[in-house]
Amino acid sequence: MSWRDYLQTRLQAIGPDSVYALDATAHQLACAALPGIPVHAPDSPHDRPCALALGIDALTPLDTRQAQHLISRVRLYVASRLLIAAPPGCPLDDAAFRALGFTREMTAPTEDMHFYYYDLDTYKMVPDWLNARFWAHPERWEP
Repeated sequence: MSWRDYLQTRLQAIGPDSVYALDATAHQLACAALPGIPVHAPDSPHDRPCALALGIDALTPLDTRQAQHLISRVRLYVASRLLIAAPPGCPLDDAAFRALGFTREMTAPTEDMHFYYYDLDTYKMVPDWLNARFWAHPERWEP
């Protein structure tokens, strides 16, 4: 399976109601994979957050700090879910993506392409100690 086929399949599986493309390649791929879904171009202004941001070549011309800044800005203002393709020239490595809260979904070994996904709703598991079982029970307190 090529990386383009994987991204098209993944986009259809996610099923977003709107997509913000971070670059021209992502815009073309999202339009082809999701007909009838609004896909916002990288330079178009958006008035409300989108369901998903897709990036393929957006990080390649940037340095590490600029790439981290772009991802942070997109997460805050554009979309709560991101699907990023990291081509060979990407300034961020696997550890940098994990530090930003991404999970690696797939690696295309023939093209040396990595795919990372971030979802605000599922990026952090709730720890076991954070439940009502360990909370204080005032009715059990004896002076």
